[in-house]
Amino acid sequence: MTSDSLIQLSQMATSVEGQDDQLDLIFRTHAAALRGRLLAMTRDPAVADDLVSEAFLRLASEMRAGRTPLDPPAWLRRVGSNLVVSRARHATVATKAMPGLLDREVASSPEDEVLDRERDRVLHDALATLGVDDREIVVMAARGYRPEEIAGVIGKTGQATRTRLCRARGRLRERLVLAGLTA
Repeated sequence: MTSDSLIQLSQMATSVEGQDDQLDLIFRTHAAALRGRLLAMTRDPAVADDLVSEAFLRLASEMRAGRTPLDPPAWLRRVGSNLVVSRARHATVATKAMPGLLDREVASSPEDEVLDRERDRVLHDALATLGVDDREIVVMAARGYRPEEIAGVIGKTGQATRTRLCRARGRLRERLVLAGLTA
């Protein structure tokens, strides 16, 4: 190493030690007042202590980066206040999001599963009694297709498709009533 680089390293070490001493002095002088201010804002001693620590960590980072504030006490008050606001915003968002995180309906009950399977079997059996074309148009209508769209798919007129759909639904309804599955 050259003598110039040794001098630069020595100056950097001295400046870091000087920053540490300056930070220590700022902490000793202003930490209690900052804690009191933050305690008044949060009304929670543990939160106030955490925020004082965070504010001084940010001050240390600024000082290490060579951006020492001109008025450290004012800077700490502003940073502390901003931390209180950020914490409150975060708490509000977390509180609002919490009900969405709780899934009250983990799974359907075994009774509901059995009833659903029985209903599906009865419906499947009733659909099986319809002809292939009638079953197709009833299923398409159940999926939300309009009669005009169904007519385009099966190659019939709109009126013929509506008539056919009405009759197929009537036959399906009769089968479901006979099976004991009614609305």
